[in-house]
Amino acid sequence: MKIIQWLIVIIGIILIVVHGFWSNVFIVDGITILIFFILSIPFVAQYLRKAKFPGAEFEFKEEIRETQKLVKMSVEQAEKAESAGEAKILPFETFNLSVVRGLLDSDPILALAALRIEIEKKLRSAADFLDLSTRDKLSISKLIEGVSRKELLSFEQITALQKIVNMCNKAIHGSLISGEEAKEIIDLAEELNKTFSIGYSIGFSPNLDYEKHGLICEWEHCIEWMPLTEERTEYSCPVFGHNCPGGVEKVSKCGKTIKDIPSDRFIKK
Repeated sequence: MKIIQWLIVIIGIILIVVHGFWSNVFIVDGITILIFFILSIPFVAQYLRKAKFPGAEFEFKEEIRETQKLVKMSVEQAEKAESAGEAKILPFETFNLSVVRGLLDSDPILALAALRIEIEKKLRSAADFLDLSTRDKLSISKLIEGVSRKELLSFEQITALQKIVNMCNKAIHGSLISGEEAKEIIDLAEELNKTFSIGYSIGFSPNLDYEKHGLICEWEHCIEWMPLTEERTEYSCPVFGHNCPGGVEKVSKCGKTIKDIPSDRFIKK
């Protein structure tokens, strides 16, 4: 089918050129041109949408701009909460972008694929801790919906994540994208990292660099999502009260108390 479409275009161009230089050999009138144009639409249309003519809109441009607004709102909300003493922005990346950045210059598409994988990995980790019963069968869009229902993220964060994943999927499946556009999408994920507060990260893996980040333990970054019982149990964190993700063994070896919380971490009432 594609060969036939190409032949139609090539033959049409040849006939038009022949008419232009040797009009006595072949004459093209308005009706002929119209018929040729109609025959070419199924083939040409799929490329016109993605073509990047000077001054034309890039395929990703509008979605990137919309996502930038959402991420900016999320960052402003996090900074406002920190300024009010209600929370403190997490001092490390929830989405680890080191591999993603390393791929950007050599292969922007592969970089976006790596970004999608990193987002999905964090969401599946969250699904494990949230005990979503069908988590292994959930697509990444369903994972985002599940995390949204558990209210781990704001509307702006959820919508931004959906748009970032959607743009990654488009690029992975063949939509034309420039290196600059790919960088803008990765920058959005980097900015989104600044919207998570200490205790409320959706990264549910132990942070082995917690001391370097000025945190009390390897679970402080996500501790607020853990169950909190009215009466303390053997699972309760001696500092924050929530059940420790590290289990009873971690609690018994912790040795920390509420006095170990840095003064800048106390929430203003």
